[in-house]
Amino acid sequence: MKFYRIFSTFFELEKFYSFNIFLYDSMREKRLVALHAGSPITQEILDDWVNLEEKGAYLQLFKDDKKEFFYETEITEEELLEANKFYFRMLKLQKDRLEKYEEESNETFLLKGALQEAAINGDFMPLINKVKCEVLCFPLHESETISICTELVDKLFVRDIMPVRVAAFSYLLAKQNKIVDKEKLSIIIIASLVKDLGFGLIRSSFFQKFQDLQKEDIYLKHPMLSIYILSKVGHEFPKQLKRLVLEQHEQADGSGFPREKKEDYIDYVSFIINLADQILMYSYGNINGRKVDLIKTIEMFHKKVSSDGININFPTRLTDSLGTLLLNDLEKELEKNKR
Repeated sequence: MKFYRIFSTFFELEKFYSFNIFLYDSMREKRLVALHAGSPITQEILDDWVNLEEKGAYLQLFKDDKKEFFYETEITEEELLEANKFYFRMLKLQKDRLEKYEEESNETFLLKGALQEAAINGDFMPLINKVKCEVLCFPLHESETISICTELVDKLFVRDIMPVRVAAFSYLLAKQNKIVDKEKLSIIIIASLVKDLGFGLIRSSFFQKFQDLQKEDIYLKHPMLSIYILSKVGHEFPKQLKRLVLEQHEQADGSGFPREKKEDYIDYVSFIINLADQILMYSYGNINGRKVDLIKTIEMFHKKVSSDGININFPTRLTDSLGTLLLNDLEKELEKNKR
């Protein structure tokens, strides 16, 4: 731990300190010097700090300045540790999770084999569990988004339900597309889990077929309803997460909804979530009422063979990655046999 969290109440008005005081903006994940060493603390500075703390930012102390900090503020080490108890609690949780999941997360995973098993017996738990093991090894104290993601995965990735399937498949498809940033992967998982919150406000029981519902204006607006619900949660989610939720049904040619944007104006990750969702929904029979073998469905989307109820309109490099996804086990099997 290089920086300790501290409070504005630790400092006295008009006093000089021999160390820098830093401000960490948790929303933008940026750190800057809030007060340089040797500068006096004025009432205006204290008031600014209080306002920033109320908005989620917080003051920090560099670890090498601890001695001077204790001497000049008369704050005890216990008080400093108390101010950082969340960090240390997260650190302990991280350690416990690594002990439980790290070994399994590093094991060779044959994705095509898992997909074939899911196609045969309808059991997605091996896929879900693989993603769970990897995500619960994420450094959860690095950002609030990662922390929220790991908590959702810990609580939800114990049941084989459609939102969890979509989240797990979106994650694996994103990695197949060389997306490895843990913050971005966390956003993909959260967006996949919450994207259909607005759909819950629609009385779908009024419609005999899903195709009939798809023609209704209220259905075309459900991504906006999901954004509205998220705005009432009391947490400011990252802009990209909200964008992925909003663009979950957009198509490369502009035929999607709710804003009918074309490929160049749509986040590539939005297409990943959309593709994962369509593959699983179509295979399970949720789109046109007929179940289709999962592997055949993936091959159909890979070859862009449109069918009743779906319009396969995605970036070419994304649909091409489905072919690689179905072949990727060969290299892993060879690597496993060399060990």
